[in-house]
Amino acid sequence: MRRKCLFLLVAVLATYSCSKNQIGPKSNPQTDSSLKSITFPSIAQSLNATYYTQSSVINIDGAHNITISGKTIIGGSAPAITLTNCHDIHITQNSLSNSTNVGIYLYHCYNITVDYNYIANVSTGVYVDHPTGGGTVVNNNQMLNMVGPFPRGQFVQFNTVKGDGNQIKYNKLQNVLGKSFSQEAINVYMSNGTASSPIEVVGNWIRGGGPGGASGGIQLGDTGGSYEVASDNIIVDPGQMGLSISGGDHISFINNTVYAKAQYFTNVGIVVWGQAGSSVTNSTVSGNKINFKNSSNVENDNWIASGNPTPAGWGTNSWGASISSTILPSNIISASAATAPLQAASTGSTSGSGTLTSGTASAPIVMSGKNNITITSLTITGGSSPCIKLTNCMNVYITLCNLQNSTDVGIELNNCANVTIEKNNISNVAAGIVANNCPSGGISIYTNQMQNMQGPAHSGAFVQFVNVNGGNNNISYNKLQNVLGSSDSQNEIDLVNSNGTSTNPITLDGNWIRGGGPNSSGGGICLGEGGGSYQLAKNNILADPGQFGMAIIGGSHMSITNNTVYGKRQSFTNVGVFVWGQNGAITGSVVSGNKVNFTNSSNYENHKWLADGQPAPSGWDSNTWGADIDESVLPSSIVSL
Repeated sequence: MRRKCLFLLVAVLATYSCSKNQIGPKSNPQTDSSLKSITFPSIAQSLNATYYTQSSVINIDGAHNITISGKTIIGGSAPAITLTNCHDIHITQNSLSNSTNVGIYLYHCYNITVDYNYIANVSTGVYVDHPTGGGTVVNNNQMLNMVGPFPRGQFVQFNTVKGDGNQIKYNKLQNVLGKSFSQEAINVYMSNGTASSPIEVVGNWIRGGGPGGASGGIQLGDTGGSYEVASDNIIVDPGQMGLSISGGDHISFINNTVYAKAQYFTNVGIVVWGQAGSSVTNSTVSGNKINFKNSSNVENDNWIASGNPTPAGWGTNSWGASISSTILPSNIISASAATAPLQAASTGSTSGSGTLTSGTASAPIVMSGKNNITITSLTITGGSSPCIKLTNCMNVYITLCNLQNSTDVGIELNNCANVTIEKNNISNVAAGIVANNCPSGGISIYTNQMQNMQGPAHSGAFVQFVNVNGGNNNISYNKLQNVLGSSDSQNEIDLVNSNGTSTNPITLDGNWIRGGGPNSSGGGICLGEGGGSYQLAKNNILADPGQFGMAIIGGSHMSITNNTVYGKRQSFTNVGVFVWGQNGAITGSVVSGNKVNFTNSSNYENHKWLADGQPAPSGWDSNTWGADIDESVLPSSIVSL
């Protein structure tokens, strides 16, 4: 199942080898049978191994609910760790190295977490081959020098991965030229996420690659696939290319940064190409910063193959960005990684630079002036305080927390930057996540579940941005539900006096919103409140969100595109989509490709409204008013708290 592809990119000829073969399960003589008695902890529980124990290679078939930790393994000619037909296994804090085979090989497995490992001098770091379900997580590892040869040579490869909960996040990946022979650093081959849970490649650091013609940074949609997203990755000198969409449906590159100097094998920054007959449909390439020199020392930032449609958001990328190799340190691998285990979290609630908060806690968290913090796996009842309140903090990651029961907000950010909030459950609070006066960008809110916002503070919003400015501000793929009688929301997502940039708008993408009201002035998504600029709401699905569905009420360069809005008659319903310069003229707005069916309180269809004197936004006639949709655009329950 091998092939090679030859293509021409802007007059630079390069051999680009694409698909990856199935290597099949291996039979190795060494099996660590003692592992079967180990209790599998929750993913967020930390083991904190302080030293490695020498081990022969591990080969396990048919196991589940075990942990493999604290081992140093020299692979030789075998994978250091092989799992076959396994599920619910945690591989953490191991040192795996020096194999002509792969570091970790997973065949026909599901619900496997690989985190906080050091992997070096192997053919491929982690190879996930034909899993039987979702839940493959490869996060927070460090890997050095993938040696191939082709078709191996990836730090991480997903081969025919499918389903929910598949992630490759926050890894540090480095190849040193002359000591490695890499393919793509991260490759996703014939794999399918879901609309509500795409395969996520997020926040990875990648430095170094080449010299092969198939080398590069991140390749999605290899020979097809669907629902894959790579965002907020930073890549320096990755090889022949930086980012590639090579086929598939709903494949996205969002807010990545890629730099490459001229080397004899370098070619192009971003490629969109349906290789081997694979079509590219519904792709998005937006908000990326690219500066890529080809082998002739000519800037070659992007290439779309003939016949391929231009991805959504193409005009929002920064080509020839003012960046250099200093976007990453020259060495991103810890000096002690091979000898001292990579530390996950210490148990208990702590705060300070470089720490991670885990375990359970009932007291709210208040931090000021803290940087490089991870907050995870807490259960917090807020009472009359925010469950988590951060002021003047940077580089914070909040994940896997249960935040509940506060007359204040779930998470409050004040003058913060580079904060990622994902996979949290937030319920029965005044408002979910509120970011105030954050001028430097990087507020990312992904894949959270929230239920029953109580108000009245902060409009009872699931998410509210107030004076949030700059690039890399994103609210995407969240599931948000209000149950009438158990909530009192106003605007579910509310952007107040906030400004993205022309190349990197504040983006609301792929959120599910069900339920709203009974407030007679609130609704689903509100852009431009109090003004602002460069805000984009796309691909969101709303069912019965309140008095209105989506609105632009001020500002410049506001866009509502390709959303689906349904509202049945209720005592408070009014209009599906409206545009009204509440506090001044609206300029440069776009409302296009939306499907809307909305019935007002008088039982009349009322899909749209333009205020008197308000020019029709660009694309107004491309919307489907009175679309043939109903409440089934979303499941009746979209959260599972």
